[in-house]
Amino acid sequence: MAGAGAQAAPYTPYASTPGEAAVGAMLDAGTSGGERAAMLSSIDALPTAAGRADALGQLSPRSYTLLPRLAIQSMDAADRQIRAYLAERRSIALDAPATVPTRGEGRITMMLTGGVKQARYEARTDRPEADSDSRSLRFAIDVKPVPKLIVGATLGIDGIDARLDRAQRPRITQFNSSIGGYASYSDGRFYIDATAAYNFAEYKLRRQLRWSGFTDRMIAPTDGDGWAVSGEAGAMLRAGAVRLQPFAGLHHRYADVAGFVENGGAAALQLADYRNRSLRGAIGARASANLSAGRWTLRPTIEALWQRELSSRPQSRIEARLASGGLPVFALQPTRLARNAALLSAALSATASSRTSFRIGYDGELATDRHVDAATLTLSRRF
Repeated sequence: MAGAGAQAAPYTPYASTPGEAAVGAMLDAGTSGGERAAMLSSIDALPTAAGRADALGQLSPRSYTLLPRLAIQSMDAADRQIRAYLAERRSIALDAPATVPTRGEGRITMMLTGGVKQARYEARTDRPEADSDSRSLRFAIDVKPVPKLIVGATLGIDGIDARLDRAQRPRITQFNSSIGGYASYSDGRFYIDATAAYNFAEYKLRRQLRWSGFTDRMIAPTDGDGWAVSGEAGAMLRAGAVRLQPFAGLHHRYADVAGFVENGGAAALQLADYRNRSLRGAIGARASANLSAGRWTLRPTIEALWQRELSSRPQSRIEARLASGGLPVFALQPTRLARNAALLSAALSATASSRTSFRIGYDGELATDRHVDAATLTLSRRF
């Protein structure tokens, strides 16, 4: 089955996934020459059907399927930091002595939080496995214009290093910057929180293809943007010394990746814009208790919630073609992420005189195809 071009052998029969079949059909539809002829000859020379199928998979843009998800991961982390901060504010207000003056409701509170996160995504059909590490820094400032209402703004950055699809050894460097606002209303029995943010992501993409007789390295810069909107409402209950907050929430996320062209050899790809739109519902509860230590109040908090993706197809298909031209566009529809996830949190805060608060926390996300762990350290001060 040796040959010098796409005519030497039909490639579609070797495919084992829809993405590999799309690449095979694209190669079967055209002619080739130059560098592409050498690449196809190397596929023809592979001794097994499995080896040829793997080569077709490497030619697809599967390594880039998780890019919008990484941006959403960053937006989720920022949103959870703000909502945890608002929950802490409510607990401080509930436990503040009745003698604390109520004048000056417009006092300003500032918050600074930093975090680290590790995430692992399991491989699925036409979607790579991925390991990512991220580091974030976020600042927030808010005011109480009227009693019971908090209104604030936030600004943050998040850097992500991801290693995707070990067979191709790609590395993704992503830098997210975001700006947003939030509001919270609480009357001591019920509360409602709302957050909104804009996210801008800059990517540097590196991808390598390798099989017997062929190797190619690609690099490409691109960017994307996104929006995050969340709402949460719940009750504020007491069971002895324990504070309980059952709640339900709705979270909308949008992230896109701008089209780009890889800089490389015969296997370099040109990709069109693609995106991820997610709408998730959540239901859960958090519990906390107070421990007095002189002028300090220690507050351990735990939270658990269940989250479900409500969109039937959150991620768009990815359309691509070989950058060298001469062959048709093909499409990749990656396997969607698992719809259900459990989110767990644990934190310990220390508050002095209802004004200064330190918080160290852990957040985890567990699903059948992913596992995300994050640690945060937060300082807030009311002036």
